[in-house]
Amino acid sequence: VHNTISPIIHSRNVVIMGKLSKTELREELARHASERNISILEKSDEKEVAHVFGDAFAEDEMVAWVAGLDKDDPQREDKMYALAKYMLRFVNRRCLTGKQGVAAGINSHGGGEELAGCMTIIPSSCSADSMIDHIIAAFSFGMPPIYKKGEKEKYCPIASKRMEIMVPLTKARKKHMKGTARWLYLQSIGVLRSKHGEGYGSKLLRTITDTADALSVPVYLETESESNESMYHHFGFRTVEKVSMKVPGDDRSDATFSMWLMLRDPK
Repeated sequence: VHNTISPIIHSRNVVIMGKLSKTELREELARHASERNISILEKSDEKEVAHVFGDAFAEDEMVAWVAGLDKDDPQREDKMYALAKYMLRFVNRRCLTGKQGVAAGINSHGGGEELAGCMTIIPSSCSADSMIDHIIAAFSFGMPPIYKKGEKEKYCPIASKRMEIMVPLTKARKKHMKGTARWLYLQSIGVLRSKHGEGYGSKLLRTITDTADALSVPVYLETESESNESMYHHFGFRTVEKVSMKVPGDDRSDATFSMWLMLRDPK
């Protein structure tokens, strides 16, 4: 097992002990990002990031499970986009402000300013959201569509319960990273569906793996499909656990949903 608690000596001859800081992450990430036309994102990029994640996750298995929509629902795409946009905006908001982590994005080829993909990364020194953080976010973004009157009726009756039951994923992350002081959590990564197959996702992933290797730290993530699991294996990740979730009493055909928990050791 790689000992990530040991001191890491940087080129500046500064010895850093303990957990990985946002400053360390941001500086090292920026160095590798600049090589691939990737930039560090700020709060002013929030709306564009929300759109990218909303589009990227509009066909995502996790969002589809929470929504519980019929395949032939004529408004399925719009409903999925709205739910994905809210969910990803909510969980990633503090990375864009720099309070919890770092957000990075890649622009379209040809020098355009359109954001093609983005990712959010949290270093081990950053704690989970507090109740105050959730309250502030609720005031800022409003209620999720699956809770909002006039909107929740568009989704399956237990959509809110399905979203709430994913809380154990945080406990699983803590369990797998227990005893490791310095590590990165790849919270979200997505590319516009119209840009799939153009190498944007690979560039984002190579940037975080290169950053992790330079910092000598592991990277942890969760993914929601076997195809994604296989893709992450290609980038050096290994599966540490498969978690299945089900709302008690849920008798729908898609009642059980699985997530793959993965870890990549530094090279």
